[in-house]
Amino acid sequence: MAFTDLDDFLARARQRLDPVIGEGALPVGGDLDMVEAAQLASIRAAAVLIGVIPRAQGATVLLTQRPDTMASHPGQVAFPGGKVDPSDADHVAAALREAEEEVGVVPGEVELIGRSAPYVTGTAFRITPVIGVLPPDFVARPDPNEVADVFEAPLEYLFKQINHRQGSGVWNGKRRSFTEMPWNGFRIWGVTAGIIRVLYKTLYDPEEG
Repeated sequence: MAFTDLDDFLARARQRLDPVIGEGALPVGGDLDMVEAAQLASIRAAAVLIGVIPRAQGATVLLTQRPDTMASHPGQVAFPGGKVDPSDADHVAAALREAEEEVGVVPGEVELIGRSAPYVTGTAFRITPVIGVLPPDFVARPDPNEVADVFEAPLEYLFKQINHRQGSGVWNGKRRSFTEMPWNGFRIWGVTAGIIRVLYKTLYDPEEG
């Protein structure tokens, strides 16, 4: 079954995703084949917040564009998030802290829903996506040192397979395929599109939509 509405999306998320607290059962995925064996021993934990905003005109997802000066994934569209610090209680705490620092999300105002499957990147990060609902009147307060831009994409657009375009490119001398979801002048692709794609497959029948 394909995306229908926000209530159905959240019901599926609560049923099929890993709980906010406790052990996860969803398999680790992502770009494992791009990570060399030597990197696996020192892979870095990270977390992102997939912030869903129930706007009156339709639910949206909060996204940022990284500054070109960033050491990893410069200039790319990303969810608010970053590395898990030793002071963070867990991945959820890290995602909320980073979202607060980057775009002004108030952790206590987020309705936490669940965790999607961990996603390993070619740059040796193991990202835990945390799904949460933000207030319907949320206003981003971006830190210009952390993000170059902030925007929202419709939840319905991101979670319909017809909008998941397939592309290819060369990375480290090898041709690779990737998913991209262009929206309103922004190129949603790479790790961010990969995380969305994995979440879509977890929640919906990939043969439809």
